[in-house]
Amino acid sequence: MIAYRKKSALLFVVALAAVVTAAGGVRATEQSRSLTTDVELLKVKIAQATRMLAREGIIASSGHVSARIPGTDRVVIGPADVTRDILTGADIVTVDLNSRKISGKRREPLETEIHTGIYRARRDVMAVVHSHAVHSVVFSVTKKPILPISVHGAIFADGVPTFEHVGHVNTRDLGDGLARALGLHRAVLVKMHGAAIVGASIEEAFVAALQLEENAEKQLWAAATGTVEPMTAEEAARSVRQSFQPSSIQKRWQYYQDLERVATPPR
Repeated sequence: MIAYRKKSALLFVVALAAVVTAAGGVRATEQSRSLTTDVELLKVKIAQATRMLAREGIIASSGHVSARIPGTDRVVIGPADVTRDILTGADIVTVDLNSRKISGKRREPLETEIHTGIYRARRDVMAVVHSHAVHSVVFSVTKKPILPISVHGAIFADGVPTFEHVGHVNTRDLGDGLARALGLHRAVLVKMHGAAIVGASIEEAFVAALQLEENAEKQLWAAATGTVEPMTAEEAARSVRQSFQPSSIQKRWQYYQDLERVATPPR
């Protein structure tokens, strides 16, 4: 009888372990599927952000958008070899924080280090835009500061530093140098080249890239017509509270999504 009870108890333990293992396997599979879905959505969003920025002249034949895959050391980024205006989620590639390609059918950008250098240095950054806009880069040439002279430009009230390197940012040393120049700022100019703009989401980095260029253009016009008087610290703080909240960011993102939708002819 005792032997029978021991055998029954042993069988129960084995059965329970099998159930727990199976349940763990199901959870792991579900988590893997969820992560895969989330990554695919990130890729679609990166492609859309790139197309919309290209339409606005922030990105042209070069320039790219990336996002950190949450909870990992991997990054999804627009490729080197696809025209930005027609980019799709299927074109996006995955790299690690050492800029090594992990997956994707396309080639990773020559300047992947712009992105990975920032991600290595800033755990708070979840998305990066590398822009080739016309007006903001002027300030890297004249060495005059970009000032908060518009409500949307108030997010740059703490300054936009310049990375004093002319040419491609295509090595780890250069990526780390750019990240040091960025510091805790929202954007950094790359001398005679472009800019890198960061955000806590793709939408935030996208909107900030637009607002950097808008503010720079307005500042150039203001300087051409008179003395530039920037916002006070109080005015800038109030403008950020009023115009750079999640709802404001989503409103601008939706606006450009809708513009793309109406501009795209039905198939």
